Amino acid sequence: MIHLVVNPSAGRGRGLAHLDAIVAALRSSGRGLTVLRSEFAGHARTLVDAVPDGGTVIAMGGDGTVHELLPACLARDLRLGVVPCGSGDDFAFAVGIPRHDPLAAVAIALAGHERRVDVGMVDGHPYVNAFGSGFDADVARRVIAAPRYVRGLGRYLYGILGAMRDFSLAEVRVEIDDADGRRAAYAGPALMVSVQNGPRTGGSFLLAPGAAPDDGELDVVVAGAFGRLGTLGILPKLMRGAHLGHPKVHRFAARSLTLTWSRPMPVQMEGEIQPPRGRFEVTLRPRALRLLAPAG
Repeated sequence: MIHLVVNPSAGRGRGLAHLDAIVAALRSSGRGLTVLRSEFAGHARTLVDAVPDGGTVIAMGGDGTVHELLPACLARDLRLGVVPCGSGDDFAFAVGIPRHDPLAAVAIALAGHERRVDVGMVDGHPYVNAFGSGFDADVARRVIAAPRYVRGLGRYLYGILGAMRDFSLAEVRVEIDDADGRRAAYAGPALMVSVQNGPRTGGSFLLAPGAAPDDGELDVVVAGAFGRLGTLGILPKLMRGAHLGHPKVHRFAARSLTLTWSRPMPVQMEGEIQPPRGRFEVTLRPRALRLLAPAG
């Protein structure tokens, strides 16, 4: 049985125009289908909690929808498919599911190829693509609050300009566990720290171009002591993944890590805003999620 979880607000409703065609394609498989419509924040997880054991869940939404379904899928060991129709769809990008062809995404789910992907855990809360604290999370917070008439890349520019207005750095200490054991990887002022399971975040920013969601490690990217002008200068490089050679950008591979900031910082997981905090314990659950996706 297939359980299609529809988030009608994802991407400001851009997927709804394709809903009838998606439902028809899923029904044509002959496997049985239930369509579950999420009506409020947290509702999607409640819907998946009621899915019978052995079911397949397909998330029709964005990264936030996947993030909401993730705990239930992990707890129940349910298979997850994705029909991306959000504002960024960075997880779909990471696993090779097309964003602008929903029927192709449906075909991938129906093909049944199961790819085991890693799951990051931040203080016990799971994510599959990106967790960040600092400037990127502040931008994400402002993007969500942007006026409705601001769309596409303009929303991210709106968020960036707002974050630049209130710009200030904090000190951070990054301790990682890797093949050499526990060590202090970075200590000092930082613009942001992003812990990537996939390569892209924010719909446009290729923060960790070499990251793969099934390689058994997290990509930790620290942007160090950037000022306002330096931040504006590095942003175009972030969009094409050309920033890693900058002397103030540091990249580490880790199996787990601890971030300790000098003050509470803005936080985002998959673009979803979390309460500001100053300390984070991040671990990895290798191959924990059963995902319907092309082979890596």
